[in-house]
Amino acid sequence: MKKNPITRRSFALSFITLAALALTAIVGCLKNDSIPTEFKLTQVLHQKKVSQLMGPGGGNHSFTVYELPKEVSATIADKGLTYLNSLPSALGKKAPDKTAFSGPFVDWQATPVTRAARWLRHEDEQRFEKRGWAPSIATFYKSYENDDGKDEFISSISPEYADSFQTAISTPGNYYAYGSYRGMCLVVVSPKTGKAFYLFRD
Repeated sequence: MKKNPITRRSFALSFITLAALALTAIVGCLKNDSIPTEFKLTQVLHQKKVSQLMGPGGGNHSFTVYELPKEVSATIADKGLTYLNSLPSALGKKAPDKTAFSGPFVDWQATPVTRAARWLRHEDEQRFEKRGWAPSIATFYKSYENDDGKDEFISSISPEYADSFQTAISTPGNYYAYGSYRGMCLVVVSPKTGKAFYLFRD
């Protein structure tokens, strides 16, 4: 029995439309459109990214370090969570969940980052069998403890900025929030060093 060519064409058009929508959403997230505009992040200090829009398991991730303007750093250092949790660009918006393509960075918290399932790519501590795992670049991007698929990307990040990031998430005086694509991405602001870190994963 032959399939109706119109049905096949309709299916193909539907698939292309859905793929285009997904691509638009992911590209928008990679461009960091969900970062609060109040941070005024225009100067990129370091960036590594991988975009593989097709294929099983995805593979889109990026690590970007911005210069945090002095006036923004001063405001964050002075007002802390009160300021961050009342940013006009995110005020009244709901934190994204796994069903949302993208969303704002809300529910800011103070560092050090706590060991919690949300830090992990699939929010499943059992995927990291070591009881002593801690928040790090590796545990943020990897899908499970022995996942070596992200090693090339992780090793491409400048050691200087990788160390700065680790210090930022491990010491008091900095702030972080989850948001962007399915609420899985991360922004860390460090007023002491004048840097903001944006970590994207899908």
